[in-house]
Amino acid sequence: MDDLTEYKRLLCHSFTLLDVGGEPDPFTGGKDRSEWLPVAQNVPCRVSGSPGRIQQLTGRQATPQDFLMHTLYADLKAGMRLKIEQPEFAGNLYEVSLPYPVYGAESLHHYEVVITMIDPVTGEEPEI
Repeated sequence: MDDLTEYKRLLCHSFTLLDVGGEPDPFTGGKDRSEWLPVAQNVPCRVSGSPGRIQQLTGRQATPQDFLMHTLYADLKAGMRLKIEQPEFAGNLYEVSLPYPVYGAESLHHYEVVITMIDPVTGEEPEI
């Protein structure tokens, strides 16, 4: 079994990725009536705590709202939002930070991304 096949077996979660979309709104003088629309669904990933790695990637202390996500999905961009599809994450919304590529011996292996839980209504980090 090759390294990538073994790695894929570790991706025990999945997510739905959301990005801003929408049409101009004629009732607000042409301002964009944007909304968060799904752009990818059932994308394999693995989500964990890993505060040391989060601090290493971000240069700041990890908060209780921060999680480290591993994925093979290449089209993540900072500022996108996602929902983890497993029941233990139900109802939570996360903001994506800058994805970091992780290289193996020969090529790109996967991406590590810090995701931060945000309030689904306000889009802000919840107070704890």
